[in-house]
Amino acid sequence: MEDEAKLSLLEKIQSLILIGAMILGLVFGVLKNNSDSNVDFLVSLAIIVLIYSMALSVPLGEVGRSYKRVKFFLIAWGLNFAVIPLIAWLLAMVFLYAYPAIYIGFILYLVTPCTDWFLVFTSMSKGDVPLGLALLPTNLALQIMLMPIYVYLFAGHMIDFQISAFLETLLIFIAFPFALAALTRYLIGKSKGKSKEKEILGKISSPLQLASLVVVIFLMFYGQSYVIVENLDPLLLMFVPLLIFFTLSFINAQISSKVFHLEYKECALLTCTTAARNSPLSLAIAFGVFPNEPLIYVSIIIGVLIELPILVAITKALRFCERRFFNKTATAG
Repeated sequence: MEDEAKLSLLEKIQSLILIGAMILGLVFGVLKNNSDSNVDFLVSLAIIVLIYSMALSVPLGEVGRSYKRVKFFLIAWGLNFAVIPLIAWLLAMVFLYAYPAIYIGFILYLVTPCTDWFLVFTSMSKGDVPLGLALLPTNLALQIMLMPIYVYLFAGHMIDFQISAFLETLLIFIAFPFALAALTRYLIGKSKGKSKEKEILGKISSPLQLASLVVVIFLMFYGQSYVIVENLDPLLLMFVPLLIFFTLSFINAQISSKVFHLEYKECALLTCTTAARNSPLSLAIAFGVFPNEPLIYVSIIIGVLIELPILVAITKALRFCERRFFNKTATAG
């Protein structure tokens, strides 16, 4: 019961809300039967708000703690930024190579580790949340720096990738909302005090992130309804490699925890950080760098829709692993 209480009602039904936004956008788009020139502008604004809401929850002050747990951080970075991108590329090659835009969206979605949501599931799994807070800023910095390399290596032969477009996207969709979030954090800290800052930001960031994501999904499916309807089969094909990915990420985390003798709390954190993905960032980059390739960002949304129920299942599996494999010594004592 304690675990379930850590997800609010809104969080529990998030997948249903996002699916509802997708269906409504698709239906209204098909019924309208013509393009709306304002949609892309509105999507841009909604993505900026989405990244801003995500940035509010990033504790940049925790980055210094990463030097105190070097072993764990090296393992997490190795999985998130070497092993997982390789798995993503192999799965994309096997299942999605015939559909370049979906192939690219699949890779963009999987090479960006989550920078906020994974902490909820780490907590539900009784994992090391303080260590996760220290990991979070470095995950964000590394994925931004490595993203153009991943796109060039894994998809450069499929699509024209301009570094200038990436830098422009970085400035508009990443740097600007992060600067705005830093200003918000400063103003709240100054007016309410540092002790209240985290509580206030927590109340703002989660609802705002869900609301802006709903708007982004609705507008994207509304504006690209006919493209989506015409490509339903390849989009649905994504479910198979996504399920394989989440299964492999869980297995990799368990094996790594065993090999490197991690405690359960570290194992739970490692599992959650290597499973949860950063959909706001991948959506922002996809929309900014590839604005004329709607299937790229639509395919990212497909991943978002199934991620939450899978992460809930992962927390259950982790608690089973804790009882089955990590408590033997304690029981024996």
